[in-house]
Amino acid sequence: MMTHGLKRRTIYSAGIASLILSVSFWIPIAALAQYTPPKKPSAPKETGTNTTRGGSCEGDSAAALTALVPFSHVGETISVHPTFTWFVPDRTSRPLQFRLFSRSGQLLYRTEMESQPGIMSVALPANGPQMSIGQSYQWQVVLVCDRNVPSRNVVAVAEIQVVQPAESLQTQLAATSTPQQRIDLYAKAGLWYDAIAEARKAPGTSQNQAAVLELLDSLANSEAEPLKDWSDRLRQIRAIEQQRQLPQPKP
Repeated sequence: MMTHGLKRRTIYSAGIASLILSVSFWIPIAALAQYTPPKKPSAPKETGTNTTRGGSCEGDSAAALTALVPFSHVGETISVHPTFTWFVPDRTSRPLQFRLFSRSGQLLYRTEMESQPGIMSVALPANGPQMSIGQSYQWQVVLVCDRNVPSRNVVAVAEIQVVQPAESLQTQLAATSTPQQRIDLYAKAGLWYDAIAEARKAPGTSQNQAAVLELLDSLANSEAEPLKDWSDRLRQIRAIEQQRQLPQPKP
């Protein structure tokens, strides 16, 4: 079963549980983005989709490489060149590969970069392959632990579906004046990829950092009933990211 596999792969610790409890306050912002799943979402293609093989290259890491997406259904976007977002637990920078596949398994795009701890994103370039409305795709993030031993690599896998935007949403987006308004519109429309991409590309203020955290929290809430293990992992990542944003004590 998918949830049983997730339990085997997820490492929990008393320290992380304590962190989740201790970092429970909110960073106040004018409006908080609340993700609402699509009314008729697509089911993942197969058991194991949206999951992780392994967890981290570092044996002492309590977190895992994670695609920041819904797990109970396929996340949606209205962009044909969307942005993909994931969480890296490793403190040490390592080679990282992003891959995009058609639903039939054809490699459409691949790029390499260096990892950094925390949340990372990559956008499908405008001069790259254009995704098609009505189609689903699979994407992977591969954290290279050892170039000579591929079996040690850590892999996070997820799906994405491109949908036709509603005319009412397009009208509302055209009338928005702030990133927060666009984030909120995308989130309420069930467009997870667009909502978190908008939050990630917004100026690096505490307000927009809080929008990312709030999106993760609302996604965790929506996943809590169907997939508690996935919800717990998202809450764990949220706590780690909020702790990272706190002012660090001077040495």
